[in-house]
Amino acid sequence: MRHGKAIKEVASGVDYDRGLEERGKTDVADVIQTLSKTKYIPELIVASPAKRTLKTAEIALLELKLKKDKLLFESSIYEAQIKDLMHVIRELDDHYKTVLLIGHNPSITSLVGMLTPSFIEHTPTSGLSVISLKVDTWQLVQQQKGKLELTISPKHKSII
Repeated sequence: MRHGKAIKEVASGVDYDRGLEERGKTDVADVIQTLSKTKYIPELIVASPAKRTLKTAEIALLELKLKKDKLLFESSIYEAQIKDLMHVIRELDDHYKTVLLIGHNPSITSLVGMLTPSFIEHTPTSGLSVISLKVDTWQLVQQQKGKLELTISPKHKSII
């Protein structure tokens, strides 16, 4: 999932500190509510600690009715390259079968193309893609072996 629509500028001038616009908060809630009506309910959320992804993760946690201990922050997701996201995925605890990764573009969009044969040109803010991976352990996740099950777009507020 890509974080919700962020505030353009903050007083600090630091990108990391940008929070969510009101529309971003609403879009995230709508997308997560749509996800919650599917069979793909995350057991764990892993997010970048940047303010906009932190807020996106907190909204997702609330909408999914998950406990706070089911939210982990991973600093390498901020400004991540694909190899960084693959490392985060391969290090996941095998106890969790369904995980929501919340990060930033362009790496979130690129991850879909890395893990599946599907092409997505652009993941919008609050956009989400569900990818199934037929592996027994996260350590075995490989390129192009996943299946894009669905995408949820805040603009359409429906499953595509």
